[in-house]
Amino acid sequence: MRCTLDGIRVLDLTRNIAGPYCTMILADLGADTVKVERCDGGDDTRDWSPPSWNGESAMFLSVNRNKRSLGVDLDADEGAAIVRRLAQGADVMVESFRPGALTRRGLGAEQLRADNPGLVHCSISGFGARGPMRDRPGYDPLLQAYSGLMSMTGEPERAPVRIGTAIVDIAAGMWAAIGILAGLQERARSGLGCTVETSLFETAVAWLGYHITGYLGGGTLPERLGSQTAMIAPYEVFAAADAPLFAGAPSDRQFRRLAAALGMAELADDSRFASNASRVEHRAQLHRVVEERLRTRTAAEWEALLTAEGLPCSRVRSIADLVDDPQLEALGLLAPLPHPRVPDLRLVDMPFSCDGARARQALPPPLLGEHTDEILSGIGYDAAGIAGLRRRRVVA
Repeated sequence: MRCTLDGIRVLDLTRNIAGPYCTMILADLGADTVKVERCDGGDDTRDWSPPSWNGESAMFLSVNRNKRSLGVDLDADEGAAIVRRLAQGADVMVESFRPGALTRRGLGAEQLRADNPGLVHCSISGFGARGPMRDRPGYDPLLQAYSGLMSMTGEPERAPVRIGTAIVDIAAGMWAAIGILAGLQERARSGLGCTVETSLFETAVAWLGYHITGYLGGGTLPERLGSQTAMIAPYEVFAAADAPLFAGAPSDRQFRRLAAALGMAELADDSRFASNASRVEHRAQLHRVVEERLRTRTAAEWEALLTAEGLPCSRVRSIADLVDDPQLEALGLLAPLPHPRVPDLRLVDMPFSCDGARARQALPPPLLGEHTDEILSGIGYDAAGIAGLRRRRVVA
């Protein structure tokens, strides 16, 4: 890949999902990334299983490739000194500690940038760096609940549900990476670094932009609609003869095509369904009519027929279906990356390419402290010094 961060050094003091996802983006783009972990167990996600792969946490494996691991005790003066020395030679530092926790150890943004003015420092927190909630810890489902995202997710008349992937965590990592890239661009102009701040709260709010605009403009509160979309009908999951099927018609022209493909062309002239606004108003009746027809054939048959008409349509598939999908294979989205304990490891690659090439896949997710000696040697510690640190349990 030509679009790389080769030569950029990243110091990663994050854990769980959001921060590690951010630093994996940078590492995939070529940045030399050192992951700093606790000596006693490392990143929390190393213990988040099942699922696991040959005893290794699937969660940890999924967000930590292309990094080198340093096990160090940040509460020991010597451990904090190691991180300060690493920061002096770093271009980027990313951390996800609670506000003030690193400053107490002498590792805050202002403290590190005093020694390294070109450092781009990024903080990812739960609720942001200011305000009454700044000290509260943040977790993906907590922020889905707190922001209102969960209030609109699920089936009508049933309890709210969490979105089935860590969408707030992952997106926070993406926003952090975007901010860091902007910070590096500014440094290229001015020679000075900056402090980038983002949070799970800000990310959750960002997902809700058009819902917030709708509420402020007209007092409309989004409701739980299951697979339906508030402003379009039909655009949802239906029951076919054997399996659920998503089908939709996001325009009047497409609805005419859908009605014809279903053998029900007269629906397009029914006053209840003649425009998108009227279809939204009568969505329950429309759903019943369309589903009754879809139940006459299998999901695969309808998918083939409606797709041939250029209409959005798909069976509701599983992860098992996805990993064998020919489109996934054609795009090379599952990349092999042999691991000391998982020789057949495959990981989802970055979802973009540059000049036809995807990101660099060089290092498998590291074992805890796997690169401690290598990293310490690179900043001037000799073998005797490293052995002494290990005896004193400063490093793992």
